[in-house]
Amino acid sequence: MNNRIDAIYARQSVDKKDSISIESQIEFCKYELKGGSCREYTDKGFSGKNTDRPKFQELY
Repeated sequence: MNNRIDAIYARQSVDKKDSISIESQIEFCKYELKGGSCREYTDKGFSGKNTDRPKFQELY
């Protein structure tokens, strides 16, 4: 029995105006999953230097 759950985590930088949108990141990941189910976690406006992000912490 496979109890695996795929998760997509997307974060958009607060510092870079040209960072890839959360929506684009999720769309690409879903494409790579080839239609498989997943849970989505997103944090917008958080620096990548800081791992104390609400949805990132939920991944544990």
